[in-house]
Amino acid sequence: MRYYLAALVLLLALWQAVAYVVNKPYLPPLADVVARALRDGPTLAKNLAATLARVGAAASIALASGIAAGLAASWLSERVSANLLKAAVLLTYPIPHVALLPILLHLFGIEASKVALMSLIAFYPVALSVMEWTQRFPRDLAALIYTMGGGRLAVVRYAVLPSALPGIITGLKIALNTAYSVSFIAESLALTDGLGALIYDSWHRLDFAEMYAAILTLSAAGVLTYAAMSALEKKLTEWL
Repeated sequence: MRYYLAALVLLLALWQAVAYVVNKPYLPPLADVVARALRDGPTLAKNLAATLARVGAAASIALASGIAAGLAASWLSERVSANLLKAAVLLTYPIPHVALLPILLHLFGIEASKVALMSLIAFYPVALSVMEWTQRFPRDLAALIYTMGGGRLAVVRYAVLPSALPGIITGLKIALNTAYSVSFIAESLALTDGLGALIYDSWHRLDFAEMYAAILTLSAAGVLTYAAMSALEKKLTEWL
C-alpha cells in the first residue's frame, strides 16, 4: 500500500511542477483543480452517481455474459459448437467496438446504447479469462466426481468453477476498469449526465479546471473499485 501512496504523491507532485513550468490554461495547477473540485462537489457527486450506475449495469451484464460464453466455449458437450463459439470470441475481440456505436444507437437508443457499448467492451476480459482458467481445474477431482456417478455439470460446479474463481475475479477487475475508461466515450454521445459528459462538455467550454476535477473524480472511482475488488478477491480465494 505504501508504494501506491508514494507513487500517487510523486505523480501529483509531478503534475504540480509541470503545470507551473508550462504555465498554460490547458494544464492548471493541481491546487486549482482541487479547489474547483471542492467547489463543484454536488455537481461531481451527481454525475459520479450516474456514471457508477452505468458502470455497475455494464459490469453486471459483462460478468454474466462473459462467464456464460467462457464456460460454453470450454465446456459445451458439442465440441463443434464450443470451438465455433471460442473462435467467434477470439476473432471479434480485436474489433474496435466503438465503431459499432451507430448500430448500438439504432438498436438500443441513446441511453441504453451507453451501457451496451460499455458492457460489450467489458465482456471480452471476462470471457477470455474464464476460458483460460476453466482449463486449470484439478483433473483428479473431476475423475473422482465421474467415478461417483457425477456428470459434466457436477464437474463444472464442484471442480471447474471453484478453481476458475481467481480468473473470474481478475476478468471482472479488468472489465470494471475498462467500463470506467469507456464511460467517457459512451457518455459523451449525448450530454445528459455522467462524468464522461461533464469532461467532454467542460473540455469544449475550455473550462480545464472543471475537466480535470471530473477526470480526477472518475480516476478515484476506478482506483477505489479496483482496491475493493482486490480485497474481495483476497477474501474469496484465501482458501486456495
